[in-house]
Amino acid sequence: MNLPKYAAIGAIGMRARMAYRFDVWLGATMPFIRVLLAYMLWKALFAGKETIAGFTLETMTAYYILTAFLARLDQTNGMVWEYAEDIREGRFAKYLAKPVNPFGHFLATAAARTLYVIGIALGSVILLAFLFRNSRLLPANLSDILYAAAIAFLGLVFMASLNWLTAVLAWKFKDITGFHMIKGNIVEFLAGTFLPLALLPDGVLHLMRWFPFYYIQYLPASLMLGMNREEAFSGLITIGLWTIGALLLGEWAWRILRRQDEGAGA
Repeated sequence: MNLPKYAAIGAIGMRARMAYRFDVWLGATMPFIRVLLAYMLWKALFAGKETIAGFTLETMTAYYILTAFLARLDQTNGMVWEYAEDIREGRFAKYLAKPVNPFGHFLATAAARTLYVIGIALGSVILLAFLFRNSRLLPANLSDILYAAAIAFLGLVFMASLNWLTAVLAWKFKDITGFHMIKGNIVEFLAGTFLPLALLPDGVLHLMRWFPFYYIQYLPASLMLGMNREEAFSGLITIGLWTIGALLLGEWAWRILRRQDEGAGA
């Protein structure tokens, strides 16, 4: 792999993202809405209760701040439409004409967009942390942060691979909207975006540990709160294996499906 080429692609993607600053800033406000709504809901549910599923109101609020930040880092949901449209309109050849792997092009662009969003979304998190300054956002030790960061990074790569697989379905289906929307809703629930997975029955929670979505947001956020530390190492291995599999599948999928590309669109 020629890293300088992919770094150049990332730089181009970064500049393109900066050209639409209003969209990015608008997206950065989404964590405020999600956290404020969640806080109002859980404040009512915690009335007369100290803890729910091991969470206090403070740690529950911190959990939603962290998951809102992690959710904003995945910038590949929107990229699905861009690449699928290129396939449908017969423009995918422009990636084949470049001296880079198309899947690598997708990942490099995603990385650049994520890096750009980090600074803006991080500012939102800091402001939310100030507003809810009684919430405990930091774990008890540095190892929790390192594990959480590593697992969250692999989760982002896995999601990028999954969204790439969704985009290349455009070679098989004229409209991938249904696939993309269903996938998004399922992932948001299984990743713990809507509510902490600790609220689910023990049997269901145990089963979910075998699948990658458990490690995209829920486990990193839990580790940042000093919870579920015994799952850190096994979680890193599990999401690592799933990510490797998703990368291999993503590479195989476009090479197989592109055989149906006639260069004239769908």
